[in-house]
Amino acid sequence: MSELAAASRTWRAQPERSSPGVMRLMVWLALWLGRPFARLLLYPLAAYFLCTGGHAAEASRRFLRHVLSREPRWSDRLDSWHTYAAVLLDRIYLLKGHGAGFSIGIECDAATDATVHGARGAVILVSHFGSFDVMRVMGRHQQHLPLRIVLDRRHGAMATALLETLDPELARGVIDAAQRGPQLVLALKQALDQGELLGLMGDRAQGQEPTVEVPFMGRPASFPEGPWVLASVLKVPVVLAFGVYEGGNRYRIALERLADQVVLPRAQRHAAIAAYAGAYAARLEAQVRRAPHNWFNYYDFWTDEAAAR
Repeated sequence: MSELAAASRTWRAQPERSSPGVMRLMVWLALWLGRPFARLLLYPLAAYFLCTGGHAAEASRRFLRHVLSREPRWSDRLDSWHTYAAVLLDRIYLLKGHGAGFSIGIECDAATDATVHGARGAVILVSHFGSFDVMRVMGRHQQHLPLRIVLDRRHGAMATALLETLDPELARGVIDAAQRGPQLVLALKQALDQGELLGLMGDRAQGQEPTVEVPFMGRPASFPEGPWVLASVLKVPVVLAFGVYEGGNRYRIALERLADQVVLPRAQRHAAIAAYAGAYAARLEAQVRRAPHNWFNYYDFWTDEAAAR
């Protein structure tokens, strides 16, 4: 196995750090206590993640050292895990339909707004940065955006179970990315024909999915080719979406149109994919540098990670 393939699969080897019983307890406590009181548990929970995180906690430390250009203090590391815990907690309230208590700002120009509200449908490219839930819940309830989630149900089974428990309607709209290629493309095409938006993760490769190496925050990183290949086959626009937690009850949703249509000429296919992935990585980097504690890729993300330790 190549180093690129190994790096792209590292995140899949990490077990889920919870159990169905613990997850049910967290949901019960969150709903019983209410958000103001439940948030009192965030720092103890963040400290737990930091002290017991093992490889994930070390990967977070290396990321902070790079983005801050200094060795992160213990308080820096705790703040990152506090952001992660806060987004996890808010996921419960957002999926349960308690979104009225949040202050959510939207950054979206007229062209992007026309794209996401258009009849063609679109690929909405997201990442493990900030909150995807704040985007899909607000999109459904406030912006009237028919967003379908595309994810592999085999990975993160407990998170999928949480979704099904808290928001069965949203769970029924999930398109399983574990389907065979033609079946998946057909399911995506049917959704687009109905004017729906497809939410795809753009920062992690699935299994042995091909990747392309592009600069990200000054170092080479592997990004999946799949989203660009799918978008080229589906012939729809690609919009980048970031749901950034800004503390307290504040979130910021940033939408940016990246391409009206992805074109991959046969003779320059790899170079074209690299260009699209590079543009995505550059926009992701801008958002990450603006709010680094929202970075939730807790594994060796860069292909030269060993040299940076």
